[in-house]
Amino acid sequence: MHMQSVNESSDSTIGVIENLGLDLGVGELYLQVQVLPKAPFHILLGCPFHCLMSATTEDFPDGKQLLTLRDPNTGKWYKIPTRIWTDNCPRCKKLGRCEKHKSSSELDKDF
Repeated sequence: MHMQSVNESSDSTIGVIENLGLDLGVGELYLQVQVLPKAPFHILLGCPFHCLMSATTEDFPDGKQLLTLRDPNTGKWYKIPTRIWTDNCPRCKKLGRCEKHKSSSELDKDF
């Protein structure tokens, strides 16, 4: 299977993991996961995941989100609050954002 990235690059998967259990804090959800040989992420929940789980998000001014998912196997609905991914970084807590976690728009104001 070929997967196309947002930047329009294409990668071939090396296989699929069927019924991979993923616990998002609401109980185990079972996913069909495509495996890439060299991915710049541990797991990417993209459009297939969002469609399968009937996912919706509510975005808040402080950067947090509320993710609503429907388990297609049980029909149960789950609401999962998220937190800003830099919350666990001590330098970000002290400085607001450390060099490691600056977004691309913060790195070069003249771009």
